[in-house]
Amino acid sequence: MIKSSTIRNGYFGNKHDLGDLKSLVRSVNPSKEALLSFAQMNQTHSSNVKVVSLGGIYESDGIFTTEKNLVLAVQTADCMPILLKNDRFVAAVHIGWKGLSNNIFDTAIKKVGTDNLQVSIGPHAQKCCYEVQKDVASVFPESIEKKNNKLNLKLAENISNYCLENNIEMEVSEICTICANDYFSYREDKTKQRQYSFIWI
Repeated sequence: MIKSSTIRNGYFGNKHDLGDLKSLVRSVNPSKEALLSFAQMNQTHSSNVKVVSLGGIYESDGIFTTEKNLVLAVQTADCMPILLKNDRFVAAVHIGWKGLSNNIFDTAIKKVGTDNLQVSIGPHAQKCCYEVQKDVASVFPESIEKKNNKLNLKLAENISNYCLENNIEMEVSEICTICANDYFSYREDKTKQRQYSFIWI
């Protein structure tokens, strides 16, 4: 489990964090676990971002809350787990290339605003390994790196640029889930397993 270096109560998991979400939270903060509720998502690469106040499973790829002790969780295996926070709310967002093309990050920002915002992007498929075909490359022409006649996508670049342009505090993991042995990667072996990332107030 990797703690986000700037976001309090924000954590990015890996394949060695075994057990359900409650067990993982307990391992991070055992004194808090009994007080927490858990909100997760049925992720479909949509642009849906929902405000939540109760535990449960939501049909969305982004959730945010102003409620204390409500853990927001995202599951990934190459897509970006993104955790957001300011002094009023926390949010968790799942973004792959489809979600990025559906402008889910823009949708999330419109809901939460940019005041005192912190954005943390966890381990995900990086440009070293994330090969795409021409159809995907044409959607993100400024985020493509040509390497050995292959087109590799820099998945976090658009979000990073937005944060830099708008003076938003940001961190981006350099860990590639495809080539790092400690992470589940759908691209590498079509795994059905996912790592959790989560955050709470």
